[in-house]
Order: sequence, then C-alpha cells, then structure tokens
Amino acid sequence: MSLKVLGILGSPCQNGIAAELLDAALRGAEERGADVERLDLPKMQIHPCIECRECDSAASCVQHRDDMAVIYRKIREVDGIALSSPIFFMGVTAQTKAMIDRCQCFWIERYVMKTRAYEGRRRPKGVFLSCAGSPKPIVFEPAIHTAKAFFAAIDYEYTGEVLLGHTDDPGLAPRKAVAIESAKAAGRKLCD
Repeated sequence: MSLKVLGILGSPCQNGIAAELLDAALRGAEERGADVERLDLPKMQIHPCIECRECDSAASCVQHRDDMAVIYRKIREVDGIALSSPIFFMGVTAQTKAMIDRCQCFWIERYVMKTRAYEGRRRPKGVFLSCAGSPKPIVFEPAIHTAKAFFAAIDYEYTGEVLLGHTDDPGLAPRKAVAIESAKAAGRKLCD
C-alpha cells in the first residue's frame, strides 16, 4: 500500500512561488511512490474559529457547513503533509491561519484527552514551505513557529522547512532553483 501525501497551499496566488515549492515537494513524494493530492485553501470555504470552546469537551468542531470536514478527514488519512504559504506581514496567509486555527480540536484530542490518532501505524510527517519578498531571514520566524504548532497539534513529526527569501530580487533564478530542489528533497523525506 503506497503512502499518501497531501499538499496544502495557503497562497491566494495559485501559480506563484509558494505553489511552485509545494508542487516540487509533491513531485518528490511521487518519486518515492506516494499518492499525492493538492488542496488550494483559497478555493475552499473555511470559516474562522469562533472560539465557542465546544471542541474542549468533544474534540471536534461544531462548524460543519464548510470544507474543514474534508481537511480533518485527510489529516487523519494521509502519511505526510506539505504546507505551503507565502509570508504576509511576517506570518502565514489568512487562509492558512484560518485552517490552522480550526485544528484546535486535534490539540484537545492530543493534549487534553491524551489520545494518539495514529496508534499502530507510522506517525505522519509534515514540512513547511514558504517564500517572502523580504531579504531578512527573520521574516520567516513567526510563520515557522505557527507551522510547528500546527504539526504538533495534529501529532505529525515536523521534518523542517524550505524557505526562499528576497523573491523580489531580479537575480532570483539560481536561488529559486536550489529551493525547488530542496522542496523536492523535503517531499521525498515525508516518505522515509
């Protein structure tokens, strides 16, 4: 049975650099024989968390009229997730953050109810892919913390990140090529 790897794109630009990094990671996973799928969050209907605290007792979200049900199911079914978001104001995009916030129910399940969703099988892995116009490496730090928190909450092993800064640089091409290859390697690592 082949592994399943899910790509989650949080960029409103579905053909931009964040998408290129994600597609490279998915190609890397395919090279290892994984079945891959890409979800584009901006095309999905995801309501923000309303902090009703219902997930505190049920470990499930009461909002059932949006596309988070699809994401919840896939988080439990796949063996790896590549999460890709460009940097907006030193964080992930609003679409990405809305999806992450709605995963509070996994946090409750893991840290309050002390249950492990993946007992008896390989622990899933996650990687974060990102790009930013700024040349300052610090621009990625808040988003990395958010990505790590997301993967911890859903009980995935965090395997690292691929970051491409200063994307406004006219001489970007060589660095972008390196980042694409690094993203492919990260996708392969999700299958190890």
